[in-house]
Amino acid sequence: MSLKYLALAAPLACLGCALSPQSQALQGTWLSNGYGTGARISGQWVESFAVANQTCLSEGRDPLFGLLAEYNITLADDGQSFVLGFDGTDQIIRFDRIADLPDYCATPPADTPIGNFNMFADVFATHYAFFDVYGVDWDAAVSRARQRVTPDTTDEELFAILSGLLAPLADGHIGLKARIDGNRWLYEPNPGALFEKVQADARAAGQSIDAAEDAFRRTYWDTHVAGRILQGNGTTTGSGFVQYGLVGQRTGYINFLTMAGFATGDIGDPVSDIAAIHDVMDQAIAEFEAAGVTNVIIDLSLNFGGFDDAALAIAGRFATAPVFALSEYPADAPDRITLRRNVQPSARSRFTGPVTLITSNMTVSAGEIFTMALRALPQTTHVGQPTRGALSDVLEKELPNGWIVELSNEVYRDHEGIDWEGRGITPDRRLAVFAGANPLETHAALVARLADEAR
Repeated sequence: MSLKYLALAAPLACLGCALSPQSQALQGTWLSNGYGTGARISGQWVESFAVANQTCLSEGRDPLFGLLAEYNITLADDGQSFVLGFDGTDQIIRFDRIADLPDYCATPPADTPIGNFNMFADVFATHYAFFDVYGVDWDAAVSRARQRVTPDTTDEELFAILSGLLAPLADGHIGLKARIDGNRWLYEPNPGALFEKVQADARAAGQSIDAAEDAFRRTYWDTHVAGRILQGNGTTTGSGFVQYGLVGQRTGYINFLTMAGFATGDIGDPVSDIAAIHDVMDQAIAEFEAAGVTNVIIDLSLNFGGFDDAALAIAGRFATAPVFALSEYPADAPDRITLRRNVQPSARSRFTGPVTLITSNMTVSAGEIFTMALRALPQTTHVGQPTRGALSDVLEKELPNGWIVELSNEVYRDHEGIDWEGRGITPDRRLAVFAGANPLETHAALVARLADEAR
């Protein structure tokens, strides 16, 4: 998380305006409780910093009014802290007033192979929450890798070294993004078992991995789900990220490809996406009711995540009463603040009959949040394969060379207090979802079996 924002909601002319009382109260230096963000607010400007245990890098200087327009800021009565909130979400981050940033913020890491390596290693050491889950001695691994880094290390060599450090962390929420010689480089150590097969097949055929993944998504969504599962009689909606219809006389079927993008087709903001998905659910539930549906299959077998709050909003369309669903806290915060998340019954139409939830190793992130939320409802039966086990939101930090580091710093626990990170949420019934030489055949057979059992 940083204090940078995508768009300013006020004209630049306001830079010449007098400071508002809120702006005056925010003058000074601040450090987030977890997430590694520092801020110096002086006059009408805010400079944000990525602050780790030993390294610190400026993230840029922007107008203060942009920060105030983008976020909800609540200042404590004593003026020594403020809470930053995000429209459409329950997530908050507390910032505490400090005398000054660490001394080493005055000497940012250099844009050299060694400088970039040191910040990369420090960012993970400071913020990453799950070294113990994956059995990785980070300090020892860094010490070994550091011996391979010299002033003459090329970008390609450095990328390989950093990727090698990430490889033992089979975490679906970590990664490294780079531009090298104008080309996009990406390393993700755990793309999910299904896409590992897709990637392996692409390499064997000498094909582009990105093209192979895109082709599989299109086949799964347009040919398999729309044509085979729903037999051409379903509805594709939510900007192309939701499909629903009947898979039996009384069995409704709804498949979510993401937990975001419902408003515009791109990852936008949770407020718009939640409004859009409510419209989708109104339509789907109305059609299920008209068809006399008695049970619903919710398919998250290939869900790539999105917004937690959108996931909870969807879960509310199946709830009969408020239910505690999960908790979360940033593991890198000196003062642990645990956020409790509930499933609230929607004030709009709801389906409250039996629900069967399908997951696989490809179900990740906000798809897993939805899984935890739905499992808290008594009418849910969870089938399939364990989820990816990458529940934390992604924390991004930029290195001096512009490369982006992605990591997990939050701990999620379900309604029973179980942390599923690194192992995936285990279904009530383990059933093959994507398996064998033709994984889509297995998936189709599973949906048909569940529809037949529901008769």
